Amino acid sequence: MTALSSPGIGSGLDINAIVGKLMALESRPLTALAQREAGFQAKLTAFGSLKGALSGLQTAAKTLATPGAFTGMSATVSDPAALSAAASSTAAAGSYDIAITRLAKFHSVRSNTNVAAASETFTTGTLSIRVGSGAAVDIAIGGTNNTLTGIRDAINAAGAGARAAILFDGTAQRLVLTSQTLGSAGALSVAVTDSGSGGTHALGSLASANLIVARAADDAQFSVNGVAIARSANTIGDAIEGVTFTLTKEAAQATVVVAKNTGAVTAAVNAFVKAYNDATTAIRNMTAYDAANRKAAVLTGDSTARSIQSQLSSLVSASVSGVAGGISRLADIGIAVQKDGTLAVDSGRLSAALTDPGKDVAALFAQTASGNPGIAVRFDTSLAGIVGPSGLIGGRTEGIDASIKDLQKRAAALNLRLEQIERRYRAQFAALDTLVASMTQTSAYLSQQLANLPKISSAN
Repeated sequence: MTALSSPGIGSGLDINAIVGKLMALESRPLTALAQREAGFQAKLTAFGSLKGALSGLQTAAKTLATPGAFTGMSATVSDPAALSAAASSTAAAGSYDIAITRLAKFHSVRSNTNVAAASETFTTGTLSIRVGSGAAVDIAIGGTNNTLTGIRDAINAAGAGARAAILFDGTAQRLVLTSQTLGSAGALSVAVTDSGSGGTHALGSLASANLIVARAADDAQFSVNGVAIARSANTIGDAIEGVTFTLTKEAAQATVVVAKNTGAVTAAVNAFVKAYNDATTAIRNMTAYDAANRKAAVLTGDSTARSIQSQLSSLVSASVSGVAGGISRLADIGIAVQKDGTLAVDSGRLSAALTDPGKDVAALFAQTASGNPGIAVRFDTSLAGIVGPSGLIGGRTEGIDASIKDLQKRAAALNLRLEQIERRYRAQFAALDTLVASMTQTSAYLSQQLANLPKISSAN
């Protein structure tokens, strides 16, 4: 008898359901493996988040580990409409009164020949344009470019240090030359070699002697604390050491106050404190145990997480010896550890420490003395050993990756075994189904034969 194509038809049993329940029992080890893999994946995610928070802390620490972060100077201007200013770390603290008489200007000259249209022609020859004491640039004017328009375009294409334009003043078209260099250093001079042929107007009319000054090549005139100074530019970087200022208004004055840039240091300290708090909060949340609900966090009991937490706690309470001003800990400048392990900044104490010349806050954070580095330097070094390519977190996640791969191999092997088990179950039930169907047919046949036997009546 051939096997039945639909399981259970012969026996009346729901073989698919029976096999499904049997396989559910057989698959329990696979479910356990999947749960363990999910746990490892959650740890990988947690360590990834923690690494991001610690990398942010390292970046903030690097800023404070740089001595230059504490040497910055700021320049404050009393009248920003008069000038703007910036100070470098070489600037000396002080107050500077700047009185502006005149701004530097670009030299500008125009032609005096009455030209009705820009298409009118000039004689051919050569224009030689010189800017200040620089070398002259020769510009050939021939039969193809001897119109006013052509001369303008030839000058602009020559890169002679002057820009040419054509302006209509209501009477005639004027060729206007403007220097690209400010002040007397940018004074223009134009020499002409005129062939005397080829045009209506003389090319020589564009020589300096025949040009009208539209705007003088003025130098900037100003004074600093009463000392008169002239420069061929409006941006001056050599009048006050370490200070660069740009003049923007004539007949004006302003006071520039140069002082230590404590604002930048304060911002860097606050960024460090925030990054530290973010990191410690992340670790606390990942390692906490909810006693009320009897539920552990993803990294509860993890030795690597505990080690990192311990290192951060030790770093933040570290002491740096030999720092001027009697400061050795973060608490001495207003950065204190709270009950929950986070940091809080006393802005008043921090500001007082930063403005006190006797307190070497830079050394507290950034000194690199062997065996006695600054706090920010210690953070940077320690965090490099945690989040670096071969750091603590990297080693831990490599181990987790290896465990996940092992679980996946075991799951793959178990899946193959489960497939074999399911095939065996189905083969066994198919055989049972066929046997029951055969027995059912035999039973039906026998019942039919017995029913057809002659009935024997009993005599009284």
